[in-house]
Amino acid sequence: MICTLTINPAMDRIVYLKGLSLGNTNRITGQKDVLGGKGTHVSVNLGILQCRNKAYGIDFGSVGLQIEERMNDGYIDMRFDHYEYGQSRTNYAIVEENGCCTLMSEKGRMITAEEGELLLKKMEEEIGSGDILVLSGDASNTEIPLFYVEAMKRLAGKNVRFLLDSSSENLKEGLKLKPFLIKPNEDELGQILHRKIENDDDVVAGIRELAGEGIACIAVTCGGRGSFVSYQDAIYRVHPLKVDVINTIGCGDAFLSGMAYGLDQELPFEETLRIASAVSSATAESHDTVGFDPKRAKELMGQVRIETIR
Repeated sequence: MICTLTINPAMDRIVYLKGLSLGNTNRITGQKDVLGGKGTHVSVNLGILQCRNKAYGIDFGSVGLQIEERMNDGYIDMRFDHYEYGQSRTNYAIVEENGCCTLMSEKGRMITAEEGELLLKKMEEEIGSGDILVLSGDASNTEIPLFYVEAMKRLAGKNVRFLLDSSSENLKEGLKLKPFLIKPNEDELGQILHRKIENDDDVVAGIRELAGEGIACIAVTCGGRGSFVSYQDAIYRVHPLKVDVINTIGCGDAFLSGMAYGLDQELPFEETLRIASAVSSATAESHDTVGFDPKRAKELMGQVRIETIR
């Protein structure tokens, strides 16, 4: 079973503009509210792939109820703790006609140590051997320091595969616990290695360095240049697909969804990469920040080009 953890979920208000002009009045061409939060995105994408999963997290107030309503899917077992007081955060995404996306993110309500502890205990009781736990997104709004690292420690010894997609200290400290998979972008890879990543050769060298520390799978997403993924002594370059990009927000979450799906289903690794790339690219063609057309993703799978780097 794949489980996701979203400690700071959100609703995203998407505002569409022809083009953002700073310091001037901008006419909105459209807007909509969609589900936000990286872990929740993974759960929804897995549902589209018809993959049952459990979603853990904490939400607050009427915004929290909206979040849960948007996740009302027959494939998602909602395991959120809801509190009537306070409000979960609302993010704002500006999407321009040229595909440029700007995200303005609220910090989110501070989660008390007591609230965090209740969630951790629930996860300890319910997540078991053979499960995959996706830890993704922001976790800075907690009184329990390094919440994702703490969750990994609590579940250590249970044969749980951790897929860590975070940044800053949660990523740096999480590496010490040897998660099964990490998914940094180029900037985050540079943060881990304490040096600037400037080109593809730097990415490959960085992956080899981290792989030597015992992390089974390292996926570095490089935006329009595709991704580089290491697994079982090989590095794969997944070349970018040519698609009509509308919105890049949520593409990384979609890629991680495909990786989690393939690993859970024990698919051949290159097939897993094809699914991840196709789902991510189909998401880029959507006006929303979460979700994709499964028929389009299936079409794109056959177009994915993978190169093995020895």
